[in-house]
Amino acid sequence: MPIPNEALIREAASFKRDASKEFDRVVKALIDLVWAANAQSADFLFESDPALDAEANALLRDFSDTLASLAKKRAEEIIRASLDYYDFGEDWSHVDEGDEVVYRFDMAGSHLKELLEIWIALAVLNEISKGELRVLVSRYLNNPYASPLWRGIPLDSLRWGRGYSRNILEQITVIGQGAIIGAARHAEWIEERRKGAKYYIRRRGSNYNCDECQDMANVPIPIETPFEIPHPRCCCYPEYFYGGMP
Repeated sequence: MPIPNEALIREAASFKRDASKEFDRVVKALIDLVWAANAQSADFLFESDPALDAEANALLRDFSDTLASLAKKRAEEIIRASLDYYDFGEDWSHVDEGDEVVYRFDMAGSHLKELLEIWIALAVLNEISKGELRVLVSRYLNNPYASPLWRGIPLDSLRWGRGYSRNILEQITVIGQGAIIGAARHAEWIEERRKGAKYYIRRRGSNYNCDECQDMANVPIPIETPFEIPHPRCCCYPEYFYGGMP
C-alpha cells in the first residue's frame, strides 16, 4: 500500500505552520521571563537562578507536550487517510512506542534552552534590547543563520546528535514530520500484514553513514515486528514479501 502523498504533504505542512507559531510563542515567553527576573547578563545561564530555571523548564515542558499533541493529531489523520478499520490508540502505541516522539521534542526543547542562553548573552554584549531580541527571533524564524544573533557563536560547539539541526525550528519540524511519516509506515505495515505478508526487509533510503540503520538493513524481519523509525531524518523504508522467511 503506497503512502498517501497528498495527505502526507498536507499534514506535514499543517504541522510546520502550527509548530512555527508555538516556537515563536515559547521563545518570546522565555525572553520575557528572563527580563522580568532581570537575569540577563553577558554570561547568562538559566541554572544560575533556580527559580527562573524551574519556570523555564515548565514552559519548555508545555511546549514539548503541545508539539507532541500536534504531531499525534496529524499522525491520526494519516492513519485515517490510510485505513478505515483500525483503532487509532493501538496505532499510536506503535508509532510512538516508549514516548519516543515526546522524548525527541524534549531534546529539541533543551537545545532551544541552550541556544537561547547564547542569544541572551550576545544580546547583552551587543546592547540589543529585549524588544529587539524578540523581533530578531521572529524575523529570522525560518532562516536563523542569517540573523545577527548567530555572529560569534562557535557552531562546532552546537552538536546535538544525528538528525538534530542547529536550526531549532527545523529540528522540531523534522521530528513532527517524522512522526507523521511513521504513522504512514505503520498503516502500511498493518495493511501488508492483513494482506498476508510474511516478512519485510529494511532498505536504506540514503547513503548517509549511519551505523544504526546499516545494522538493521537488508535483514529479513518477521511481519509481527512493526517497522520502526530509529532517529530523526531516517530515510529507511520496508520492502514486503509474501513467501516464507528465507
